[in-house]
Amino acid sequence: MTRSLMGIVLAVLFAVCSTEAQERFTLEQVLSAPFPADLIASKTGNRIAWTLDEQGKRNVWVAEGPDFKARRLTSYLDDDGQELSSLAFSNDGSTLIYTRGGGKNPAGQFPNPTSNPLASNKPSGS
Repeated sequence: MTRSLMGIVLAVLFAVCSTEAQERFTLEQVLSAPFPADLIASKTGNRIAWTLDEQGKRNVWVAEGPDFKARRLTSYLDDDGQELSSLAFSNDGSTLIYTRGGGKNPAGQFPNPTSNPLASNKPSGS
């Protein structure tokens, strides 16, 4: 066996062995991973904002220049099924607006992942 072929075989074996040794993750871990979306920037370019879904808890995050350190702007601390969307900065970048909530499902109900009987007919916060 030539040296180059032996090197390739060893590399493949090492890759396979190291892949097998890695810890597997669960479906719950995959589904609960934080999910950022809707990234926007102000016209001045010194502010950015996005939505982040962390285990169903949806919040708006913002970062401002020059260091762009992220901070949570909203405090929705429950998984209430309400979507966040339509982020937009004002022309001068000083104000951020967004939409919280969505339409009813085909059964005429608003999202209610916790089966809260008090929230089944109206969006959260109403």
